[in-house]
Amino acid sequence: MSSGDDFSQQPTSLLSGVEDDRSDDSPRQGGLGLGLLVLRLALGATMGAHGLQHLFGLFGGPGIGGFARMLETFGYHKQTTLLSWITGITELGGGVLVIVGLFTPLAAAGLLGVAANAVYAKFHGGFFEGQGQGFEFELLLAASALSLLFTGSGPISLERNTPWRKRPLPLGLVSLLLAAAAAVVVIVLTR
Repeated sequence: MSSGDDFSQQPTSLLSGVEDDRSDDSPRQGGLGLGLLVLRLALGATMGAHGLQHLFGLFGGPGIGGFARMLETFGYHKQTTLLSWITGITELGGGVLVIVGLFTPLAAAGLLGVAANAVYAKFHGGFFEGQGQGFEFELLLAASALSLLFTGSGPISLERNTPWRKRPLPLGLVSLLLAAAAAVVVIVLTR
């Protein structure tokens, strides 16, 4: 080490300029933004694809009518067509918003509500996925959405300058309450 080395300079990276807005005295986590982007892309693409299956029958999906019939097999007996539309739109819209990082806490709350209902509906089939009965996959989707509620979208997103991006916890807690309320309302009104 030479005496001319200056350790007070911030490290630079390929993502400089899009890293978080932390003050100079706190450690930088340049990988955090990239990790949240990967999480958002995986969750958003998966849920969005499910929405396309449920709404339009794409990717070998059942479409609205088939999805309504499938919901009946999981114990939903009232308003299954309406529930199919709401679920499909939430999956597709929430997936797109999560991918681009816009209104992330609310979009993740919608996805969490859908995934929580799927876990509830499949809970009797055991944990492991087997002939569509286990809930391990839906639990992973729910955990991913729950994580985004409290972390926000990260610095690589469209909501870079929003208040909830800089302080995601308050809106995350409100969004969690909304997701829980929506899941309970769906279970009570449609089962």
